[in-house]
Amino acid sequence: MRSFLLSLVFLGAACEPTPSSDPAPKSEASKPVLATPFARDLDRICNAEEQSGALDEIPSARGQHVGVWLATNLESQEGRDLSVELVQLPPPERIARLKTILAENKMGADCEILATW
Repeated sequence: MRSFLLSLVFLGAACEPTPSSDPAPKSEASKPVLATPFARDLDRICNAEEQSGALDEIPSARGQHVGVWLATNLESQEGRDLSVELVQLPPPERIARLKTILAENKMGADCEILATW
């Protein structure tokens, strides 16, 4: 069931974002500088449960909540393509792929969704 819910998370991310969508702000001290739309999308994917407010939802509703949030908040085509790619992979490969992408983009390993998978 959990895999199905996580699939919803990333399947919904393939939709086009709305222009006025912004992620929930993090404290300025803890937020890395995210200079490109793809870097911001990686941050959104990694921290989707927190940024979307899904942690306030009952566990069975979190996947759908995150999927809808990502669908309206990913801003780059590269981010949307990555989310579709990730949902098609089994969890071990999904984790490895996201870690590789994070390393290629010089982003730290602080990615909450990896622990969820």
